[in-house]
Amino acid sequence: MGSEPGATAPMLVEEALNRALAGDPYSGGMLLVPLIEDSHRECFALCAMLATTCTYGTEPQGPDGMFVLEVEDVLTGEAGRPEDLPPDAQFAAEFVTAWANKDEVAARALFDALAADTDTEAGVGRVVDGVLALYGMAIASVRALIEERINPTQRED
Repeated sequence: MGSEPGATAPMLVEEALNRALAGDPYSGGMLLVPLIEDSHRECFALCAMLATTCTYGTEPQGPDGMFVLEVEDVLTGEAGRPEDLPPDAQFAAEFVTAWANKDEVAARALFDALAADTDTEAGVGRVVDGVLALYGMAIASVRALIEERINPTQRED
């Protein structure tokens, strides 16, 4: 195919998130498959849409007004490194951070590294896993936003 990012892509992402929030993340994820398979450009646009969803309503944490990627070991609570994450989660976390900081060059480099060998089955699998990790982050972010709006006094700071 290899088309330019289509006008239907945002609607597909919205429907995918709606299905996930309704309890069916699998069929929502399947809606994203054509966007992943279409072209590198379409897939990058999908990643950007999901990253934008992940950061909606968030504020920078760094003293310089930048978003900071913080990794914590869920078992020990100690600080970790992005390299400690599984590859798909590492890509998603680093991509969202770069995108939130408006660093399209870094986001593009992360995506290009992820999609470097899509002519192989393993390469396609890495792209799918990375995009699905972003999708999972977007689902969690939307759920958190909804919860915050439903119970604004229960927000953790």
